[in-house]
Amino acid sequence: MSPEAVICVVDDDDEVRESIGTFFRSAGVNVAKFGNAEDLLAWPNLFAMRCLITDLTMPGMDGLELQRELRRRGSEVPVILMTAFPTPEARERAEAQGVPFFVAKPTDPETLLDKVEALLG
Repeated sequence: MSPEAVICVVDDDDEVRESIGTFFRSAGVNVAKFGNAEDLLAWPNLFAMRCLITDLTMPGMDGLELQRELRRRGSEVPVILMTAFPTPEARERAEAQGVPFFVAKPTDPETLLDKVEALLG
């Protein structure tokens, strides 16, 4: 993965966000972390993002709404959607929206890194 690639993590759970961020940094991955979708969308370096790891269920804008908004703004960044409630309906919504990876929480950070590397080559 190129050093300039920024992987963004959006999750309202501080522990999840910090765990993923710490693991990715230890693997040499440039990571930016956000507690909600709105903070990511306000980030001045938004178009430096190469992959998004986001929670599905968050206060305010959820993970699928975030993906739709990024597309509306012209970003086709690949998304990994995480949820503690991996219902068949949630999976179907994610697949219908073109989310390449849908993972249940808690998620092993190594698994997430493997998925990011698969998406980015």
